[in-house]
Amino acid sequence: MRPCFGYSASDNRDRVDAIHSHPWFVESTDTAMARMRVIQSFWGLRAIAAAGVGLTLVLAGCGGGSGSSGTTAAAGALLASPAAFAAFGNTANTVSITGGTGPFTVRSSDTSLIPVVQQVTGAAFTFVPKNINTAAPVTLTVTDSAGATSAVVVTVTPATIPAGLITVTPASGSLCAGEGNPAVAVATLCSSENGTASVTVKDANGVVIPNRPVRFEALTFGATFAATATSNVFSRIATVNTDANGVATVALRTDVEVTSEAAFLRATDTVSTHRVDSWINVLKHSDNLTALSIIPTTTGFVGHYTSECPWVKRDYGIQGGKPPYAVTLAAGSTLVLGDGTTTVAPGAGVTFAMAGGRFTVESDATTACATSSNTITVTDSVGATITASYTIAPGSNSRASGVTDLAISPTQLSMAADPVSAYCTSGSTRLVITGGTAPYIAAASIPQIATAVSAATTINVSFVSDGKWKLLKGQSASILVLDSVGKVAVATLSCT
Repeated sequence: MRPCFGYSASDNRDRVDAIHSHPWFVESTDTAMARMRVIQSFWGLRAIAAAGVGLTLVLAGCGGGSGSSGTTAAAGALLASPAAFAAFGNTANTVSITGGTGPFTVRSSDTSLIPVVQQVTGAAFTFVPKNINTAAPVTLTVTDSAGATSAVVVTVTPATIPAGLITVTPASGSLCAGEGNPAVAVATLCSSENGTASVTVKDANGVVIPNRPVRFEALTFGATFAATATSNVFSRIATVNTDANGVATVALRTDVEVTSEAAFLRATDTVSTHRVDSWINVLKHSDNLTALSIIPTTTGFVGHYTSECPWVKRDYGIQGGKPPYAVTLAAGSTLVLGDGTTTVAPGAGVTFAMAGGRFTVESDATTACATSSNTITVTDSVGATITASYTIAPGSNSRASGVTDLAISPTQLSMAADPVSAYCTSGSTRLVITGGTAPYIAAASIPQIATAVSAATTINVSFVSDGKWKLLKGQSASILVLDSVGKVAVATLSCT
């Protein structure tokens, strides 16, 4: 199920320039069409600021959408957008309203497929189509208080992979099985290891669909597919038909030369175009041992203002080697380590009893920030070591003085992605609200990014890159704040 605004893990592909740049990635026709389905609706919040109503409905109810930049909604003709898109059954979607004169009403041309609330509070409404067996168009007509109308054509599309994920089964007796963190991936495999990946395809009545072509894709390095385990060629894309039980199964083989990483997999019902995404851990393995690895090898952040850095916390994972593990910082470091539950004194180390553990690294907010690269060392019980870095860089923009308008500081913050797996591990930061009129409410344009206002003027921002969703390289999210008199300020959080 996709969260509000039609955004889910499946929509990560629309935001990852790094993945699309790989020479083996060729965007298929239905993937290109799918790009058109991402609902650019979060910017309806700006219209809410103008109307001054409906804030709680939109901010608390969703918070999702595309992380793309938007423009301020100008007053004028009524416009419901997007004007046309496809929506999978049993999946929440949001339409934004700009212009016109509130309050608004919305009417569905087929209430059996898309039941909608007639009265719209604010400048957006959410709907969940009924799942169907054959794609069908439904027109949603928005009317304002002056009688102006704007139509949205929704093509209700069958959702045919109800489980919402790919089932991955490693080879029997895998030495890497169970080492991964289940919150991060659906399965863990060793490098150069065989397994299977499968999905079950059903219609809207829950009846399995046999002989349906399903395409499996590896959208990052780390895994390949073939129709059977005895196939001569394994590739990043393989298509197989479902069996009599509606199950499509492909042979999966992890890459031989691989740094321990997360591999991003997708399965698409080629008829309905419904697709699901999952991640697997792939661990470097040789001589019957899983090599000690740390993910990511490099992370950190880039601020926006000269000499200023906000508080940021990033996530690292330990795999392979022989537990327990000791995590230490270079002498003189002021970074703060944590085990996910508690933190230690600045510069002190932490220990982990088993593989699959995850630790955090925090850097404090400062107005005297300089570029630095901090080394983190992990040592296992037999003395093997692996290092990672945490790089801090201030921005190059001068802060304006005497500003009283509502603003978020910094206006841009870039998190560093893992260079191998091309995603940002889980992280948190704090942004500061300046100017405007309290109280404030904050939201993010991606529903998996949580925001909360604390201490009156601090926005706590956090995200979890897990088995269902990851903040991928090239993806950005907008962090918005609305004050009590309807002013809106925007900051950008990016994975770079």
